[in-house]
Amino acid sequence: MPLHKTSEQLTQELALWLIPGNNQRRVIKSYLATTGLPDLSLVTAEILLELLARNPAFSEKTRSLASLALHNPWQLPFADLLKKHLLWAEEDNHWLIFLSELPNLLQQLADPPLLLCVVGQPEQLHAPSLAIVGSRKLSPEGQHHAASWSYQLAWQGLNIVSGLARGVDSHAHKGALRAVTEGASGSTCAVLAHGLDTVYPPEHKAMAANISEAGALISEYPLGTPPMPRYFPARNRIVTGLSLGVVVVEATLRSGSLVSARHAMEQGREVMAIPGSIRYRHNEGCHQLIRQGAALVTCPEEVLNELSVPLKSFLPDENIITVQVPEHLQSIYCLVSDLPISADELLARCGLTAEQGAVLLLELELEGLIMQKPGGWCKSA
Repeated sequence: MPLHKTSEQLTQELALWLIPGNNQRRVIKSYLATTGLPDLSLVTAEILLELLARNPAFSEKTRSLASLALHNPWQLPFADLLKKHLLWAEEDNHWLIFLSELPNLLQQLADPPLLLCVVGQPEQLHAPSLAIVGSRKLSPEGQHHAASWSYQLAWQGLNIVSGLARGVDSHAHKGALRAVTEGASGSTCAVLAHGLDTVYPPEHKAMAANISEAGALISEYPLGTPPMPRYFPARNRIVTGLSLGVVVVEATLRSGSLVSARHAMEQGREVMAIPGSIRYRHNEGCHQLIRQGAALVTCPEEVLNELSVPLKSFLPDENIITVQVPEHLQSIYCLVSDLPISADELLARCGLTAEQGAVLLLELELEGLIMQKPGGWCKSA
């Protein structure tokens, strides 16, 4: 359902969004230049349609459609699609979110979406988020990193954003969803490169349903839009645009994940990459990013440290707190969350002997970083 707006407002927003042609970036740029306003929080569809209708920089067809959208939208050639979206928005947990209602992070993009379709919880678009992206073909280590880090970071209150694709995306969503079912305050969102009336890949349909219950499915594409290859790179700018930073798990030199990393750099987001074996070509993209200045991260705690500055500005009340952990303790500390974990499991995942683990756990406890509860070790409150 739409967010507190009249039928006329929503119809104009949909009509503006559905006018064919690559007018989005140009009309927003024209609005900013005309008004001199620093942001888009006051823009309306009516204002942008009037700009389109009278600006000779746009084609005659575009101007004609914009004028029709203002005065008689039901005479538009795509009126059936207008009606389809209005009916879709009447369903539970279906939302149409216009440009002025988007998070500031998205409004600041060079080419923000005019409108987003959302299934689920729209407030998740405003949550402190981290994008996790990478290869569709993963090593077992990469699968572990994507799922485990997402799980642990969701327990720290972060919303994990990815693209529902095979590989890193799916494991990142699964890790965050597991944390949600166990009571974590974070969640997960999936940004799709097609209309929200379908799910691609089809085997992720159940996962998509779970994401819509815990977080949100998001798309800038109208209903009925198929998953065309050219839509995926454009989708990536929204994945990173919603986020304070991006972690690349595994990627080849030609991976679409490097497109996401480039978007993130251009958007001023934190870019992080997990290093791996030089013998595995799916690590080459991460190594290239690190050479270009991306932060090298080896555990979730380092991700939180990299995000400490944007988190402070994003959350003035410091709902997410970063702590300084001695380097030799980070590998075991980053496996500890608010959910108790047994010492045996910690030692197995770190590859430590019982004697080595006991020393490190004692040191963490003395530092006030962890505490023992029934069921195992967890982070101190």
